[in-house]
Amino acid sequence: MMRISMTSVRAAVLAGTLLLAAFASGADAAERYWPPIVDPPTGQYTPGRWVWADLVTADVGTAADFYGRVFGWTYETYGGEDDHDTYTLVLADGLPIGGMVFDARAMKGKVPSARWVGFVSVGDVRAAADAVAKNGGKVIYAPVMLGERGETAVFQDPEGTLFGVVHSKNGDPADYFGDVLEWVWLDLWTGDVDRATKFYGAVAGYEVFPLPDDDRRSGAYLVSGGHVRAGVMQKRDAQATATWLPYVRVTDAAAAVEKARAAGGKVIRGPVDVGRAIVAIIADPTGAPVGVAQLPDQEAQR
Repeated sequence: MMRISMTSVRAAVLAGTLLLAAFASGADAAERYWPPIVDPPTGQYTPGRWVWADLVTADVGTAADFYGRVFGWTYETYGGEDDHDTYTLVLADGLPIGGMVFDARAMKGKVPSARWVGFVSVGDVRAAADAVAKNGGKVIYAPVMLGERGETAVFQDPEGTLFGVVHSKNGDPADYFGDVLEWVWLDLWTGDVDRATKFYGAVAGYEVFPLPDDDRRSGAYLVSGGHVRAGVMQKRDAQATATWLPYVRVTDAAAAVEKARAAGGKVIRGPVDVGRAIVAIIADPTGAPVGVAQLPDQEAQR
């Protein structure tokens, strides 16, 4: 599994606070149409794998246009004409990989503060909620059945970082290394690696493996089913905001950065070679940070 590092994403870049009950905005969440995360159904589950991501934003249209221009993503929108009550499904080359939901409070004053919220597959959502509460986290959105998606909940970890869990109604996506334009990796940047790994281990059943001795970073890997699922990295800047950062796989990180700039986004960190990937960090015009990762040829063949 590739190793990805980045400089800390500073609080000024991550300004604003995401509405913690975002999934209940507009129409009641249980009434909104939530499409399945796999189609056709697989009936198979991979606990510990991050299987979905939702963007909570104050401007779905602007965000969708940006990601369409940068990554070529396409969309299916469910619900009425009002963004307040719709769900916008994100597709990468026809494959569902995430969605977008509206929340006006993903804007603090005139500062956009949208966020991508990652969802990890678990066998028992209610047990995960209990583990969150017992290990210093907070249940933000209690377990609920969301239409065709399945049982879902949204939490904060002990540092206040937002994430979700899901037990899909129709099974999880096939367990493979992400293709181009799909999600390929996540890193949690934290002020306390030991506390974070213990927390996510308790919630999602991860094994924890330290980074190799020759790695210049400080952190660990979260492992399930014999696969590395995410990195937990020590923040280099105490003033930086703890955050989960998802990465989209691209064929050319430099080209993706230029597309992001042309589409009205911000470049938080330009492309840098970290050994097993060339990575960059951008933010969409509504404020959500996202990483891009270009794999070398030998990695791309995995």
